[in-house]
Parts: sequence; C-alpha cells; structure tokens
Amino acid sequence: MSFSVGAALKKVAVSLLTDKKVLKWAGGIVLGALIIIIIPFAVIISLGSGQIKIDTEGLKTAVQAQMNEADRAKSEQINRILGEITSKMNAKKFSDEQIQKAHMLYFGALYEKADDEKFVDNLVACFKDNQSDEDLIKAVNQKFGTELTKDAFNYSQASTVSNSDIVNVARNEIGNVGGEKYWRWFGFDEHVHWCACFVSWCANQCGYLEQGLIPRTAGCLSGIAWFQERGLWLNSGQSPKEGMIIYFDWDLDGLADHVGIVEKCVGNTVYTIEGNTSDSCAAHEYDVNYSCIYGYGTPQYPSTSQSDGSVAGEVWTCLKGYGYSDSVAAGIIGNMMRECGGDTLDLDWDIVGHYNGDEFYGLCQWCLKYTPSGFKNSSVKKQCEYLHQTIESEFAYYGGNYNGITYSEFLRADTRTAAIAFERVYERCGDYANEDSRRANNAEAAYNKFHK
Repeated sequence: MSFSVGAALKKVAVSLLTDKKVLKWAGGIVLGALIIIIIPFAVIISLGSGQIKIDTEGLKTAVQAQMNEADRAKSEQINRILGEITSKMNAKKFSDEQIQKAHMLYFGALYEKADDEKFVDNLVACFKDNQSDEDLIKAVNQKFGTELTKDAFNYSQASTVSNSDIVNVARNEIGNVGGEKYWRWFGFDEHVHWCACFVSWCANQCGYLEQGLIPRTAGCLSGIAWFQERGLWLNSGQSPKEGMIIYFDWDLDGLADHVGIVEKCVGNTVYTIEGNTSDSCAAHEYDVNYSCIYGYGTPQYPSTSQSDGSVAGEVWTCLKGYGYSDSVAAGIIGNMMRECGGDTLDLDWDIVGHYNGDEFYGLCQWCLKYTPSGFKNSSVKKQCEYLHQTIESEFAYYGGNYNGITYSEFLRADTRTAAIAFERVYERCGDYANEDSRRANNAEAAYNKFHK
C-alpha cells in the first residue's frame, strides 16, 4: 500500500461525504459513525489502485449490524456537529464547496478537537469569502495549533491523474477521414467501425499499450470490461479529467457503442476527440450530464502534478485544473517568467510595477485601472481565476495581433506557439522581435520542469 492508514481513512471519509448513494440511505445514521467502524469491513473499500469503491448495500448492512450503544452515542455527537457546521455556514452564506471543506477538515484533521464546545464556531471563523485553500489552512493552523498543509483537500480527487500526451496525439489526427491508418494498424483488412481502434492507436503512440495503461481493443465492451475489472472506472454524471477514455451509449440500451478521448472538462462541459464520428476524427463537446455518456475509463497515467510548493507549481496546478494542455500551461507560465520572474521560474506573484503613471500587479502585470476593485491583493489562485475568466474574450478581441488566432486554436497550440500567442494577444507587451523568442524559450523551460 503506497499511502498510510491515516490517508486511507481520510480518503474513505471524503468518498462517503461525497457519495450520493450513501447519503440517500444514511439519513439519521451519521457518516461519522461509518468512519469509526469502516476499516474492519473489507467488503466496502478497495485501496490498491488509490481509488475508493463503495458497496452501498454492504456498507449499510455492516454498519447497522455492528453499531453498539457507544457507537450510537458517538454518531449522535458527530451528527450534531455536522448539523451545526452546516447550519452556521449556511447562515453566513458560505458555498456548498466551503461547507464540504469544513466537513473534510472535521473528519480528516480536527476530529479529536471537536469536544471543545466552541469547536464549530472556531472552525467556521476560519472561513472567509474569496479565500484560497492556502489561506484557509493557515487560518485553521492558527486557530487549532495544527500543522496542516494545503494538500489537506487532495483526498477529494479520487480518480486518476490527467494526461495530455494522448490528447496531443489525438489532436493532431483531427480531420482524418476514413480511419484507414488506425484500422489497418490494428490488423483489419477492410473498413470497420474504428473508434476504439483510434483510441488504441493514440495510446500506442504514447507507449501506453506496452506499459499496460490502456487496453489494445477494437471494441467498446471489452475496453469497458478491462477498466472495470481493474477498478479504473468513473461513472457518468461526474467530471472527467484530461486523457480519460469516454464511452457512449447512443441508443440507451445499456451497452456502449462508441468511444473517444477526453480533451478536457471545463465547468459542466466535456470536450472530446473521437474517431469514426461521421467516419472522421473530430472534436466534440457535451454536457457532463448528457444521458448518452456511459462512463469513463481512468488510466493510471504517471502524475503530471507539481508538488514542490513553488508559486510556479501552484500556477501550473491551477491551469491544469482549468483543462489547459501542458503546452498551453507552459506557454502562459513562460510569459509570467518575463512579467514577474526575471526569466526564471521564481515568480514574484504579488509584485507591483509602475509605467507611464499606471500601476500594474501580479503574475501577468495586469494594469489595475482595468481590473476589478481590490484585485491588487489577489492571491495566486484568484489571479489564475481572473486569467481564466478573461482569456477567451481577449482572444476574441485581440486575436488579430497574432495572425487572427482564435481561442480554440490557442488551446491546441504547441508550447512555443502558445507562448507567443499569449504574449501578443493577452499581454500585448510590444517589442515582439525581442520578446517572442525569450518568452517561447521560457515556456520550454516551464514545460520541461512540469511535464512528466
């Protein structure tokens, strides 16, 4: 087992807190009580792959059979605390996400401190509007004397890591008609339904078939069986990550009949690249809750996250969380290295600059007279959010600065192109003759640092 029992407990707790099937029947049986007695029942958890599976009926039966008076007393206390947390945070108009974080902090880190009669008030007092996770954790540590890190909420990510390599391969195939290169590679002598062949071909280009990360298959059902047998499956209705394998059931008969690759997921929209869609390779997009999405295979790709604690690492994590490819994320960071890093990855994220009577701030040196009120004090996360919120409109308005590039084209750009496009369209710094190569070189350094 690659993680401690304590980490496993936290993952189980979070999984329970976010599993609607559990919540549906739990009712008065408190989730905290489940956590207390959950480990003895192997029927309900699988931790070998780092994922959590919950056998709802097995859990229900085990919990109800094993609860004694002491368990019930403890569960009542936990139920009261959970209710107080929810009630007091609702009264202060905190979001559902913030309430969930409060629950997670309670179960994952502060459980033993909950006997203090002021516990709930102290916990709620740690939360502020527009607060970064880093600031929240700092407030919790100050209030409770703990030594938590900003990784405290990582247990909510129960699925596999993202991967852009297979996505980049798939992007380069958009426009192929007939799919002959894919079905002949697979071994067919004549045209067949080739969507699964396409996915296998893309995986092979990345070495993932040889590594055993994705199955070599020409059919949807065998692919689904492969992922499900290994516990590498994400049900429909949930938000997938870049590089996951998406399966569709077009006629809603309970059997998948089409497959593609998740390009990204932004908000409630899943972007895909699929083979054999009108006999061609094409990009599509769907609502996360689209009824024809059957589910997702979740390959165990090598991690691409950056955990060195640097500002650049935090920016990378934010940008990847928004669904940007490794190349685009690196292109953006390459520009930040010029704006506030002295051409290094040591980003001075809250630096203030002045030019021609105007004041500039932060990672991208935004001119403050054009930003929202209070932006000058924005955290790294808030700056990344602002960038993400504004970048598409900037490309729509200023794309002509770089050969009329569209936002969609930018999202599919290679590292150097992404860096130059961001420079000319978003930063609009001028002196392109000197800046193009410097920012592109920076972007390549960022890519080599964070892409794994």
